[in-house]
Amino acid sequence: MEHTLFPIAIVEDERILRDELAFQLTHLGFAVETFETAAQLYRRLAVCRYAVVVLDIGLADEDGLSICRYLRRHDKQLGLVFITARATRDDRLTGLKAGGDAYLTKPVDIDELALLLRRLAERAGDALGGGPATRLDPSGTPGSRRLESDGWRLESGGDVLRAPDGQRIRLSLNEARVLQVLLHRPGEVAAARELAKSLGLLPDEYDKHRIEVIISRLRDKVLRETGLALPLYTRRGLGYRFDPADSL
Repeated sequence: MEHTLFPIAIVEDERILRDELAFQLTHLGFAVETFETAAQLYRRLAVCRYAVVVLDIGLADEDGLSICRYLRRHDKQLGLVFITARATRDDRLTGLKAGGDAYLTKPVDIDELALLLRRLAERAGDALGGGPATRLDPSGTPGSRRLESDGWRLESGGDVLRAPDGQRIRLSLNEARVLQVLLHRPGEVAAARELAKSLGLLPDEYDKHRIEVIISRLRDKVLRETGLALPLYTRRGLGYRFDPADSL
């Protein structure tokens, strides 16, 4: 069998099922990471891109339908598969309308699931030009894909920002998470609430001031260490925008 490590995330709160799926899929050639909650997934997504995310619906902190809608808004090519005990026709339609590529009911046929995941992972690879950019190495760290805008680049697993002149700035985990969102959509405004979600904060934990502090410290760090102004701008009442072409 070709040793292709497609990166797959499984979000499932039943530990036995979660571990069993991960075990079987790993032996079928996938690089699998598992999560019990939406918050855990969001934290990992800040520094890692998956080809497919497998979702249960009934999770403790945020239901799988809400996760699916959020992920689909931000990545049209990401594979999204529901595995759930909810088996009615209306349940299936709701899952597909939320953006799911497939809706499987428990117990799932592992061979059918593996075939589906492989096809979705290949689709995600094609969308990014194929090759290892959509895969994980055996250690589970992000592959060679880089987020870049006019010379500003996130690299080395997302925890280093490289300036246009080649200088490198080591980032904290929160700084890396925020920058990944902003560099993924250069020139577009990201709301503070969206950035808070990338930090794994739940709606009732959301604090706009915390995002302001992270942004302010990041700007100061880049200026202090490189002498360059980070092109990260505040749009009052809207959010934040990374735009090297913006001089405002």
